[in-house]
Amino acid sequence: MPEKSSFHLKKWYFDGVDAEGRAIIAYSAMLTWHGVRVPYASYLFLKKAGDCDTGSRFRHVAEPVIGETVIRWADKGFRFSGQWTAAAPAIGKRLYEGPEGFLDWHCYQPASHCHIELGTEPPIVGLGYVECLEMTFPPWQLGLRELRWGRFAHPEMPVVWIDWKGDLDRRWIFAHGQAMAGGTVDESMIYSPDHDLQLRLDRPVVIEEQEKISALLQSLSAYLPGIDRVAPLRFLKARETKWLSDGTLHIAGQPERYGRVIHELVTF
Repeated sequence: MPEKSSFHLKKWYFDGVDAEGRAIIAYSAMLTWHGVRVPYASYLFLKKAGDCDTGSRFRHVAEPVIGETVIRWADKGFRFSGQWTAAAPAIGKRLYEGPEGFLDWHCYQPASHCHIELGTEPPIVGLGYVECLEMTFPPWQLGLRELRWGRFAHPEMPVVWIDWKGDLDRRWIFAHGQAMAGGTVDESMIYSPDHDLQLRLDRPVVIEEQEKISALLQSLSAYLPGIDRVAPLRFLKARETKWLSDGTLHIAGQPERYGRVIHELVTF
């Protein structure tokens, strides 16, 4: 069994995309470090290519309200309110367990119908996604060199992938909750030999591109002194890129399906 850790992170991720290609990504997290608890919330709002609003803070963060089929999260400070209604079954997996601790992935809604409001902007009504990560050790201890993640939130056949390269080389591809064997993952194609699954990613629009981890840990150091000094430089200098792409899903013997894909690459 893993040893008891002084680190605990629970991080919620929510998103939604409408027919016009506007997209929202939001995070709600609680980090515990040596007994000190720090809440965190942030959002990215892609209005159109090259126009993305952001906001973040470390105080007064609400917990999501989780129902059997509906998840709600609101943030008064951001004037943000969202509702996600499940359109596909949940997925869950322990991605890692070792002496350091564990990392659990709870994909509550691999596809959902969402209604999201932010300030005075017209609501985003479309398809979305909700997941929660829980880990009991600092993420730099995984020794990753690359992390790829993405979701195709089609209600008939949602696809989610997680790809690690580094000290641990691991890859997971799920289609409608079913784990796919093998395959490849990059910025233009997700492929698995199971059912000849191919998800093409076209016309990518950058949502975010920056050294986000460094900025986040520097801000966190005001609440958790020293956390930015214990993380290795390679982790601090990680570069994160998020895209919104057009997705075309081909599975042998089925009609092609189309939708929007949110995906990311983090290089350490």
